Amino acid sequence: MPITGGVTADVTLIFSTRQVSNEVSETDTFSSRSFQQGGNMRRILGIAGVVTLVALSACSASGSDGTPIDSAPTDSAAVETTAADAAGQVKFGTMDSPCGKGTATVDPTQNGGPTLKVVSATDKGFTITPGLDIELEDSAKGFIGWCNEQGGIQGVPLELVIVDAALFQVPAAIEKICASAFAMVGGGLVFDNQEFPRFHECKMIDFAAYTVTSAKAGSNGKIQPIPNPAQVKPTSWLLYLKKNHVQDIKKTAILTGNFETTLNVAKSLKETMEIVGGFDSIDIIEYNSAGEASWTPFAQKLKDKAITAMSFVGSPSNIIPLLKAMQEIGYKPNVIFNEANFYDSSIENLGPMSDGLIARTVYSPFEESENFPAMSDYLSIMKKHNPSGKIAGLGLQTFSAYLMFAQSVNECLKTNNGVIERECVLAQAKKITSWNAGGLHTETNPSGDTPPKCGTLMQLQGGKWTRLFPVLGSADDNGNGWHCDEDGVANLTGVYGDAAPGIDKSRPN
Repeated sequence: MPITGGVTADVTLIFSTRQVSNEVSETDTFSSRSFQQGGNMRRILGIAGVVTLVALSACSASGSDGTPIDSAPTDSAAVETTAADAAGQVKFGTMDSPCGKGTATVDPTQNGGPTLKVVSATDKGFTITPGLDIELEDSAKGFIGWCNEQGGIQGVPLELVIVDAALFQVPAAIEKICASAFAMVGGGLVFDNQEFPRFHECKMIDFAAYTVTSAKAGSNGKIQPIPNPAQVKPTSWLLYLKKNHVQDIKKTAILTGNFETTLNVAKSLKETMEIVGGFDSIDIIEYNSAGEASWTPFAQKLKDKAITAMSFVGSPSNIIPLLKAMQEIGYKPNVIFNEANFYDSSIENLGPMSDGLIARTVYSPFEESENFPAMSDYLSIMKKHNPSGKIAGLGLQTFSAYLMFAQSVNECLKTNNGVIERECVLAQAKKITSWNAGGLHTETNPSGDTPPKCGTLMQLQGGKWTRLFPVLGSADDNGNGWHCDEDGVANLTGVYGDAAPGIDKSRPN
């Protein structure tokens, strides 16, 4: 599989944030050199604590972080056999493979050539959390190996251009992308609002794995297999709580890091709860995103307030000391429910203190791959084409993005004289109103840019993630293990960031 080199740069960025414990002011300026200085370490750690959240929950991702590649199916029915039907058509889950032989060409004015150059941008080089989002790149390598083995897309092999923004080098990264790639596919950057205006100036397109800021989420030139608009949020998991934990949710607390990004997540979650109803009292309790010397005061505060339901906005690593503090004072909310980034192996096997914790997901559970052909195929593909790659929820979003991209390329070629061209490819993707990546995740509407109305709840039981709801085959199972609600999304009225920088009205898509 062709892979070309990454980007390195020393740049200074200014980003806006509300003041956080006097650590990050309205217009703090950072450079890659300044992060080597000890005086900035506390604020770096504060940002690093947020990164895990925005990279995992902003996209409604799911999965047990770092699932061993050896868990992929190992029988003789490997990729070539399980992924083909009786007629020899290669399959991924329930969908025909979008890859194969052909005679297509790439627009030479859009970094075209003998290969179709794609970027799955990450922040993997951020020195405080090295390897951040590496599963995006790893999953891309798996897809590209699988696709190129079949002949590429209509005969054009995919080439992965490695681009690492290292969190604070987004302008340099987007310059590299504009100069060397046809499209961004299956990537995501924490400070994705820094992509503009250069993204539009070079007429780039993006099949994004996830978005973080309102500017990126609301931008044109972009589509997502799992949409995550700032003003529309899923409610199915909250409706479950409203029905099954009627008394518990009357006194709810949301614990959140005091960085702007996590605060916006907490505030939008609170508004979503208020729209769903039943959450009579909702307290937002802020903690230091850089970490707390002791979590006992927070556990005691929750106990004193008689909080019976709690949601934690942040990274799984921060909830562990809180759970320990709760255990020490003999208190625990009756229900703890969290976003999909908590469906993570790091909080397994912690004993009674974490048992009962609930996390939502829109993906086929890793633990049930035998029941979901697309998940089984994904694990087999990764085992064959990137056996050392990281298996995690974000990687599933990358794989879904690549499937959508390849399918859209095929549709473009039908009407564009066999030439792969950016706006043509994106226009075809914008027509997709129903998408599940062959059964890898629940149905979404990328064209409508709305989050899914269906999902699954996972719960820690005996230290392991197990399915909580719906029970497979039950009346609540609306098909393929998902429960769906007609009123499964909420339209928010609050303002959670500025979308204007991401809009270029001169672009057609």
